[in-house]
Amino acid sequence: MDILTASVVMAGLTVGLGTLSTGIAQGIAINGAVQGIARQPEASGTIQTNLIIGLAFIESLCIYALVISLLLLFANPFAKAENEVGEAKAKVALVQAEMDLIHAQAQLDTLKKETAPAK
Repeated sequence: MDILTASVVMAGLTVGLGTLSTGIAQGIAINGAVQGIARQPEASGTIQTNLIIGLAFIESLCIYALVISLLLLFANPFAKAENEVGEAKAKVALVQAEMDLIHAQAQLDTLKKETAPAK
């Protein structure tokens, strides 16, 4: 699996797990708030304010997961390293080909000297 495929898979898992966990947490928070309001209706304003602040904190975790997945997709730090490795391998292959060419030329020169008529 190359780095781009792994990044796309991890971005999907990041968003999926981030939304799943924050959805469960928001459901639990809302359940607690509704039960609290049912028990004490006169405290509904305070409970509702605290609920909205808590939901904002919970939702920020989902936004962090989204930011991480977008970084993996569009500003992938690993893709640059993979490109550099690919370029280095290409340079090594080019140098190896040049060395093979020089070696073949040296063998050809040696063969020409051996088969040249003596003067």
